[in-house]
Amino acid sequence: MLEVKRSGSGLWARALVSCLLVGLAGCHADVLAPKLEDLMEPAKLKYESAGLTPQALEKRMKEVDDLYAEPRSFGKVYASYELCLASISAVNGFEALWRGARACAWIGQDPATSRSERERFALIGMSFGKEAIEKTSTKVESFYYLALSRSALVDLKRDATRTQLKEMREKMLMAKAIDRTYDHCGPLRFLGTLYVSTDPYPTYAVGTVDEGLKLLQRATEECSDFAENHLAYAKALLKDEQYAEARAQLEKVLVSRTPKDHAAEHDAWLREAQEMLTEVQGK
Repeated sequence: MLEVKRSGSGLWARALVSCLLVGLAGCHADVLAPKLEDLMEPAKLKYESAGLTPQALEKRMKEVDDLYAEPRSFGKVYASYELCLASISAVNGFEALWRGARACAWIGQDPATSRSERERFALIGMSFGKEAIEKTSTKVESFYYLALSRSALVDLKRDATRTQLKEMREKMLMAKAIDRTYDHCGPLRFLGTLYVSTDPYPTYAVGTVDEGLKLLQRATEECSDFAENHLAYAKALLKDEQYAEARAQLEKVLVSRTPKDHAAEHDAWLREAQEMLTEVQGK
């Protein structure tokens, strides 16, 4: 069982799957998959149910969300995770579980955090997410943050098995079925990028470029004010050598407004879009 230790010390740039498969071309043969699975499978989450009233739990969830709110830092998000761990209860429908997975997914993607800690929290996030699905299988957040935690771990390990990629796809497909617009069309963005990224590798592919492009286009249409959707679509279009269309999407990134819940990431998206535009000029 996973020992989750809480401490008094305070300890997501977003979950981005575009770099998920950096090392995929050099993946080990499937005969090594069992060992890799052993390294990347979480144990069941160990926790004690909190004996709190509905009013106290409502206050706790507000504190959890306030700690996770921008500007985010490792210390604030870790404190959000700790409070989630101490606030798991059936009284409020296990609302702390998906929030714990959210915090862990953020830490798992935080470049300022050590690699070992990111791996540890990605695994803990998967444990939170799996428990959240077991307890609240109708909530988009449960499936969404489990998939993000899994993608964080795969990215850190620089390796993947088809089983792991299929799990990410299936969990995100469930999130999409419940609410495809969650987190600014996050399920569409995640799946679209995953399909495009894996398509060149037949052994690992969990979707096609065409399927991915359609999902990413849909994300830009249904959540048109979110810059990351246009950036992800532009990257996919460039891989498909659709340069004019990609430039059009990059231009949309540059004129996009800053979303109040992704301000730090938005600055990075603007820089990346400008660099990409420079690289594709004349193509």
